[in-house]
Amino acid sequence: MADEYWEMLGDPYYATRILEVSELPEIAMKSQLWLDINATVTQIVLPSNLEDDEDLEDHYKLMMLEDDHMGQPTESFDYHDKIEIDLLMDDRSTSSILATISNELSKSIHVSSQDLRCVAATIVHDASRSLVGRVCSSSSRGLRVHMEACIKIDAIVEDVATDDEVQPSFVPASKSAIEKLERVRVETAGVCCSVCIAEIAVGSEGRGLPCSHIYHEACIVEWLEKSHFCPLCRFSLPA
Repeated sequence: MADEYWEMLGDPYYATRILEVSELPEIAMKSQLWLDINATVTQIVLPSNLEDDEDLEDHYKLMMLEDDHMGQPTESFDYHDKIEIDLLMDDRSTSSILATISNELSKSIHVSSQDLRCVAATIVHDASRSLVGRVCSSSSRGLRVHMEACIKIDAIVEDVATDDEVQPSFVPASKSAIEKLERVRVETAGVCCSVCIAEIAVGSEGRGLPCSHIYHEACIVEWLEKSHFCPLCRFSLPA
């Protein structure tokens, strides 16, 4: 994939985490971003008879939400990289910083930089916010933001198999695996069940997968009775 881009399907899932904010050891008027990139691209086989982008998007939604047995995760590729970027926090430089980060992510993950603009925007926002209120020991020194970005992407692979060769895309989790799901009491606001896209009420009990993602019990049980993959990260439960 060195000279090609993955054709992304749907929107990327991503999360950032500030690892450290420190003062640069040398004299520097700019702040600096150190970005650790951890990305996974999962190939999704779709039918070859989809006629246009609208059909493709509709099919993807059905595949993820209704399990139509026509989208098949085949293989995943992990990408790990580190990049260093100078941050200029004035308004005139925002677009150039976004472009730089998008391009660097594109080189690392082999996805079009345009498809990664939303990821770059979040990185810039979180890095800028981490610098608010920070004061250096000297006006001639800048700050370094060390951040981690975790990105998960689905990529299209055309299905060239005959009808007899197509295997069902989703296999249910085993009954014992579902029964063993951890019961987790939600103690903080903002925990969202990604199956129904609704917040899990504080004080209520959800079900947690081994990958640490939490869902409403009814939602995740219904999901796992159709697919043994975590809806968010594709963690695989026993089938």
